Amino acid sequence: MLSQSTHICRSYRILSSSVINLSYRLQSTSVKTNIAPSKLTQSYYHHASEIPLLYHTIGQHLDNLANEYPDHRCYSFKGEKNKSYTYKSFLDEVDSLAAGLIDLGFEKNDRLGVWLPNTSENCALTYAASKLGVIKVNINPAYMGRELIYSLNKVGCKGLVMRPNVKIIDCIKIINHIIPELSQTKGEINSKTLPTLKHIILTPGDNGNTVNTPSGMHSYTELIRKGANSKQDERRTRQSQLDGDTPLAIFYTSGTTGQPKAATLTNFNMLNNNFHLCYIYPQYMSRVCCPIPTFHIFGEIAGTLNINVPKYFTVFPSILPDTVETMRAIQEEKCTALIGAPIIFRDLLANPKRKEFDMRSLLFGILGAAPVNPVLVEQLEREIPIKIISQGYGQTENSASMAMSVFAEDDKQRRYISVGKALPRLEMKIADPKGQILPIGQEGEICSRGFNVMRGYFGDEEKTRETITPCGWLRTGDIGVMDELGYVYYRSRQKEMVIVGGINVYPVEVENFLLEHPSIGEAQVFGVPDKRYGEVLCAWIKPKAGTKLDDVEEVRKFLSSRVAFFKVPKYIKIIESFAPFTTPTGKVQKFKLTETMAKELPVSSSS
Repeated sequence: MLSQSTHICRSYRILSSSVINLSYRLQSTSVKTNIAPSKLTQSYYHHASEIPLLYHTIGQHLDNLANEYPDHRCYSFKGEKNKSYTYKSFLDEVDSLAAGLIDLGFEKNDRLGVWLPNTSENCALTYAASKLGVIKVNINPAYMGRELIYSLNKVGCKGLVMRPNVKIIDCIKIINHIIPELSQTKGEINSKTLPTLKHIILTPGDNGNTVNTPSGMHSYTELIRKGANSKQDERRTRQSQLDGDTPLAIFYTSGTTGQPKAATLTNFNMLNNNFHLCYIYPQYMSRVCCPIPTFHIFGEIAGTLNINVPKYFTVFPSILPDTVETMRAIQEEKCTALIGAPIIFRDLLANPKRKEFDMRSLLFGILGAAPVNPVLVEQLEREIPIKIISQGYGQTENSASMAMSVFAEDDKQRRYISVGKALPRLEMKIADPKGQILPIGQEGEICSRGFNVMRGYFGDEEKTRETITPCGWLRTGDIGVMDELGYVYYRSRQKEMVIVGGINVYPVEVENFLLEHPSIGEAQVFGVPDKRYGEVLCAWIKPKAGTKLDDVEEVRKFLSSRVAFFKVPKYIKIIESFAPFTTPTGKVQKFKLTETMAKELPVSSSS
């Protein structure tokens, strides 16, 4: 069922035959990267490096950390009454949770949906899944009914972990609507709507408060309690049979049909990408503030997994992004790094309470998940101030990151304008449609190869073959150019995906929901510039013949009950015809819609 890219796994296994000794300090200055820099004439760059690769699971890695640094504080969850963990206390919860999952019947390669915001349970589930070979399926906590159904059924989830609510979203109400027979269920779930789902696990609610567990669900807290005293021998046996190539997680990414694809990442992918991010400038990442959601690969790699580096620390300021709580966490925990999409940094700059907090501990900021305006980078370094801002470029399919602009620490032009150059041990190239390397400065498709390339799209061999070449190159679908030092400059996306505040949204999905409205005959959804989010959705709709449609707020309300809030267009325009914007064959040219709408928007919103 899992699409394979085994050529990648085999080639990199050779490089990682021994497990890194945890006493090897990242703070060492002996690690060399970019060993033989030279000016390039062709758009191919390999970042040669002596940094070792790790070939084990993150669960096995946590065992080593807890053994060597048992009392080191590794996590703080400010949104859960300042709950914190040491390596040892976190390992204890993870092992108990893993044993509890065994007790429910979870086997290797079973999929476990996690419909949670940034909570301690979310982090523990990542490591517990790794210890059993269970695949964690990350689901946006803002998803509503049909989005949740798709996410669970696409990969055949056996279990779902959820909260009673996420802010104003009543999660229990949503799941009861999907499975009306749930309240009468005893034992395993048997649902026509979710045929593979057998178990639902309910975590504590806001501020870590426990709630009564409804019929048909298991209590997360009770699962931990039972697991602490049972199945530990079986857990150890299961864990000993796993290695770095064991799949760890599925993250959803947009597909060309408008339906998200299920990118499957291994322990090897995620552990090594995390390590190589931190190796670049180890002094910067020792105390990370992570306001970005961990259902997004960027938050999972740079936030949840940051503790994989010996004696590192991650603070989650709140369960959902909150600017004031982010600033408070930076001050209280003396964070050295802040990670997030551009919207998080823009909101921080614009917040009127910014001067009330001491954020002088910040040395480093990583902007990822969406294109970045160079003016914002310069402004952040000057006004926060943050010593150095780096753009991070990557995709879900390559474990979040393939390039960083931080390598140009002393070259502001490259650091502000480029998306960086390849991480250590990775290759990047700019290629023509046939995959041939182009000369320096010529536009083409950005491609990457290395330890971080996904296993494939779950259950979709065809899409996997389209995305990963037989030689292991990941085709990003993005257009860019490379300079003579290997720095890549992003130009545009080949696909029409819109990135709203760092979250990928595919317009076709929203269009399909709009067309369910009884008065909408045609809909086109596209992205327009936005000062805060980078991009937002705009919908142009044509009324169905014989109907009246003049209330855009009614349309917005209709859509809000069906999709996550970030998929609801900020701008909705009712038009009579799309004819002026079509090709001779009748296909709507969305770039013309974007250009036209951008001229109509207020300058303050799009600049």
